[in-house]
Amino acid sequence: MPVGMNLYLWCNRLEPIHFPLLDALKEAGFDGVEIPMSDYSSAEIAAIRSALATTGLRCTMASIMHAEHNPISPDAAVRAAAVDKLRADIDMAVALGAESVVGPMHSAHKQFVGRGPNEQEFDLCVDVLRKSSVYAEEADVVVAVEPLNRFECYFLNSQAQGRALADAVDSSHVGILYDTHHANIEEIDMGAAVVGLGSRINHFHVSESHRGTPGTGTVDWSAAFAGVAASEFDGWFVIEAFAGDVPGIAEAVNIWRDCFNNKEEVYRDGIALIKQHLF
Repeated sequence: MPVGMNLYLWCNRLEPIHFPLLDALKEAGFDGVEIPMSDYSSAEIAAIRSALATTGLRCTMASIMHAEHNPISPDAAVRAAAVDKLRADIDMAVALGAESVVGPMHSAHKQFVGRGPNEQEFDLCVDVLRKSSVYAEEADVVVAVEPLNRFECYFLNSQAQGRALADAVDSSHVGILYDTHHANIEEIDMGAAVVGLGSRINHFHVSESHRGTPGTGTVDWSAAFAGVAASEFDGWFVIEAFAGDVPGIAEAVNIWRDCFNNKEEVYRDGIALIKQHLF
């Protein structure tokens, strides 16, 4: 099972200034990195691919949906924009050589309507993801849809909701991203929640309760990894942490203080935690 590091800890856009970090991550034992989605030019894509190839790292790509392309919007034009956005993300993943596109692709981030999800929204989301799944299958790019905690979205919070959504879409290339930060808030039994996803789990985020160094918060790592061991999952494990010095990211995920001593600690202690439990 490959282990990656999400680059949001350092940037919201991968640029040459960050390339030396790739060598450090490779030396620390990582198999790949999770690249932030952006409007990379063809020259930038070529530079990123070259840097990854030189370092010997694979990659996945992280993305997100906003109000202008909300898959559960009652506005058909907005939902069409959601399909276009997902297809553009898949195209960028292919260009970068990324194996998957991951994130809360089910609804607009931090958009609330004063109630919980309804059946109509579920059906609208299924329709958008089904249309995108055909494109993903043709490109051979995996889409990993991420349930978020109740403070970041209202539509998809639990792994059971995620399983129901993935079952309804019913595509080999669309599944569910299990994130320990969100599961720590929403799930009673973190291990059982992994197992409950069955074959629909296709990505795993190792993320601490406070978004800092894995192993220093309240996530029940023994239960989470025991669930993995009892599950059908054999995909990417990616450490996801955030810092207050990355523009756009701190505001998006409410990071007002850094919960680590330094960023190297995050990835070195994080990969040690993964290897302690899995390898």
